[in-house]
Amino acid sequence: MKNLTLKLFPVLLSLLFIFPLLKESISSFIIILICINTICYKIASKEYSFIDYKTALLTIPFWIILVNSVFVNTFGKSITPLRHALFFLIIPVFFSLIPKQFFTLEKINSYLTILKKTCLLIAVIYIFSFFINRPSSEFFVVFQNVSSFRNYIYYDFTLFTIHPTYYTTILILCAAHSFNRVLNDKKYIELLYILFFLLISFLLLTRLTIILFVLVLIGMLLFRGKIETKQRVVLTAITIGLITALSLLTPGIKTRFIELYNSYNKPPVNVSYDSTNIRKAILDCSITISKENFLYGIGFENLQAKLNECYGEHYDSSFYKSQNYLTHNYYFYILVSSGIIGFLFYICYLIFVIQTCLKTNVFLFKIFLFSTLIVCLIEDYLYRHYGVLYFNLLLICFIQYHKNYNSNKLT
Repeated sequence: MKNLTLKLFPVLLSLLFIFPLLKESISSFIIILICINTICYKIASKEYSFIDYKTALLTIPFWIILVNSVFVNTFGKSITPLRHALFFLIIPVFFSLIPKQFFTLEKINSYLTILKKTCLLIAVIYIFSFFINRPSSEFFVVFQNVSSFRNYIYYDFTLFTIHPTYYTTILILCAAHSFNRVLNDKKYIELLYILFFLLISFLLLTRLTIILFVLVLIGMLLFRGKIETKQRVVLTAITIGLITALSLLTPGIKTRFIELYNSYNKPPVNVSYDSTNIRKAILDCSITISKENFLYGIGFENLQAKLNECYGEHYDSSFYKSQNYLTHNYYFYILVSSGIIGFLFYICYLIFVIQTCLKTNVFLFKIFLFSTLIVCLIEDYLYRHYGVLYFNLLLICFIQYHKNYNSNKLT
């Protein structure tokens, strides 16, 4: 039994890292199999030790939502936010019990390689699918600051369910991993990953992740790597040239950024709304509701209804009727729902995670953590399945790697 469970771990973990391709139910099922395999391994090896307090601290977001839900009268409605938060409990607890040989340098690199290949496959399928299902001339059409390609992926493409912003956030870590290999090991073939990831990020017009992506590449060029000055200059020139070309040639990219300036102070009116002024409306309503329910919050199960009520009272527009808009900011999601008490516990969680990251001195850990936390400013990133899975999965992998090997080899 013990040998069988040990053989299953690398298979199941590798399968889990193709999660951007999988439906939520399938990736959840793989996690259940990993949990069962972990229990069987512990029983077969007669290792009955449980988690330490540091691992317990990683489960704080789950307990914030659970405790808040216990004290509401409509507990049945709290099942959905609780279900979304389960990965904050399951992944830290069970993955911390997996034997340390599955979090070595070699294993982490293999997991990230699987993730990169998965994301590359998605990018290629996105592009081919568009040109198969749309006339080529439509590629250059931009309507209301949005390109046809972005609209197609957001609304018509159904093969994968991962949201493009969540997908492009993962690309930042994948690109950093590839660029690390270029700069440190001269694996120039890895530049293909960077090229495709940068291209698809621009085509999807995901503004914040594009900015983060570019900053990561430029920062790595300037401050990392063991390459010679001449090679660094060549790579810098190629990178800047590619970014410039994409900025000039990608349909809709300029208007998407101009929209930020033009729409930020123009509230949604009738059908005159876009992603910028909708987000401003969401932010204003989130602040208003949090002020009125500062201490205990309104409860996670009441959040959507309260936001919709606020939208209806303050905006002469139906933007919120055809689609649900949560806080689009995970920090406000916690603050508005659980109040300042729950929010302070969440801040303690963040402080612990950030301190842990900085102590490891693992570069990829820092790229992963800070890019995700920044994206949480404009998305409920840790609410949706793919975001909370990605965050907890990579977080526990990096922490277990450092805990078990206390090495800087992944820098």
